[in-house]
Amino acid sequence: MNGHPQLNEDFDLYALGALEGEEKQALEVHLRSCTDCRRKVEEARGRVALLALAAPPEVPPRQIRDRLLRQIHAKPVEQPPPPLAAFRRWPRPAFALLLATILLAIATALLVFQNGRLSRRVSELQAAALQQQEETERARSVLEVLTAPDTLQVTLVSGAAQPLPLGKTFYNSRKGLLFYAANLPALPPDQTYQLWLVPAEGNPVSAGIFTADPKGDGAVLLPVLPPGVAAKAFAVTVEPAGGVTQPTGPKVLIGVVS
Repeated sequence: MNGHPQLNEDFDLYALGALEGEEKQALEVHLRSCTDCRRKVEEARGRVALLALAAPPEVPPRQIRDRLLRQIHAKPVEQPPPPLAAFRRWPRPAFALLLATILLAIATALLVFQNGRLSRRVSELQAAALQQQEETERARSVLEVLTAPDTLQVTLVSGAAQPLPLGKTFYNSRKGLLFYAANLPALPPDQTYQLWLVPAEGNPVSAGIFTADPKGDGAVLLPVLPPGVAAKAFAVTVEPAGGVTQPTGPKVLIGVVS
């Protein structure tokens, strides 16, 4: 067999295992290189499978059939009641009330879930609004300090390092203090910069600690200070991490109120 099989029945015989000898061998050689014939073999196998399913059932002997039927009638098989059989035996009003209760419970659960989501969303929006309000108030306070006519502007300098570290303070005894620094060297993790308000009378008052960024810039904005303190100078010292109550380290910046 050099070409395709001449009869389609050959595919059915091959699928049934009834094709033998040279014809079977020739067909198997041909199938290696022919996609179309391989498809026909698969179709023939499908037809054989359908024929197996369509085979008539074998009728058992009558005595076996009679004995099986007697056993079935002697012990009836208990059928499980339908899932809703118990409820169907209820009076109609009771069944309707139960159904309404179930539906109400489901609706209530959905409402609780939705209410929880809405509550969380409202809380998130309120927190965002509060943060925005705080930032707005802080910006307004900074602007008031900068623009108040009685705000003191004090420049703090150091004559040792290059480039020259520089600090500028805006201080209003009624509105608060703003401090900006530039060109400060980086400190080890166990040290920090601390800003001091030196009053006209008494000991220095801490105005907060700060660190310098990689560019050497730092800032202290609106620290908590005793109200109405008259300042004669401002200074920046290097102190242990967390700050101290009174200056102990070297002064890196100092400025006198003129």
